[in-house]
Amino acid sequence: MSNLIKLVGGGYEAVIDVSRGATCIGLRNAEYNASILREPDTESIDSYSFLYGMPILFPANRISDGCFRFDGRRYVFPINEPNTNCHVHGTLSKQPFEVVSVSSDTVKCGFCEDYLGFPHKFRVEITYNLSENGLTQTVEIFNLSDTNMPVMLGFHTTFNVPFLSHSKKENVRLLCDVSDEIERDTLNYLPTGRILLPDTVTDAIKNGDKLPLDGALSRHYKTGDGGRIELVDIAENIKTVYETDQKFGFRLLFNGNASEYICLEPMTNMANCANSPFDREYAGFNYISPNSSETYISSIYLQKI
Repeated sequence: MSNLIKLVGGGYEAVIDVSRGATCIGLRNAEYNASILREPDTESIDSYSFLYGMPILFPANRISDGCFRFDGRRYVFPINEPNTNCHVHGTLSKQPFEVVSVSSDTVKCGFCEDYLGFPHKFRVEITYNLSENGLTQTVEIFNLSDTNMPVMLGFHTTFNVPFLSHSKKENVRLLCDVSDEIERDTLNYLPTGRILLPDTVTDAIKNGDKLPLDGALSRHYKTGDGGRIELVDIAENIKTVYETDQKFGFRLLFNGNASEYICLEPMTNMANCANSPFDREYAGFNYISPNSSETYISSIYLQKI
């Protein structure tokens, strides 16, 4: 059963599902009549997919054959996407978290359990805070083991289009600060080792001219210098801004059947980074040293233009 915590602050309301990955499944602003994140139906809340709210991905995206080697160890994850023979996204978004502390505008949740045969003891803490600056999400990952621990973190953040209930999808434009587009195999969605030349779609995304739902979109990019993401309602002169820590060096943009939402996914790593045809540094493969931690901060807010 879901355990939902409602936060209120700064004109925003958020709903956190503690029983499923401490996922923020709703973010609203009454002043602008905005429903920013795509929300699951409460009647089916125990079975909703990655395409609602901002579920955590750990390890983020795909791992070919479900395994890789690091520091002389072999890491094995279950194949949960049989058609590509990959492990994808992990199951942390489905795990119950404990509530460490809670107030009217802030909640901190933690997870520290055996996980998918991962050979490290670790702890994840996710803190959400609401203020006039919107929603701030702080994630801290602690390596409690005595060996270097690989970290591949992402969020499948899914936005409504439009995000204003009285507007239209034709009014929304996407801006995303991206650089290299990473070509992926169309059968298994894994990077091929090629960087694609910019095209009209990439140019529109970088210039803020892209209509999010004017056709199917599934693209993998390296983050640009600033990493800023915006959904701009050009009729109402209001935009949703998604700011992420520069540690999230990659993006995946996906809009399903191009009908009502767009996923703007920040990831610390390229898909299949540990087995990448690129070198691991470029692919964002990283680790946390023993008895150390890393912190990742993101925020979502509305801004009047």
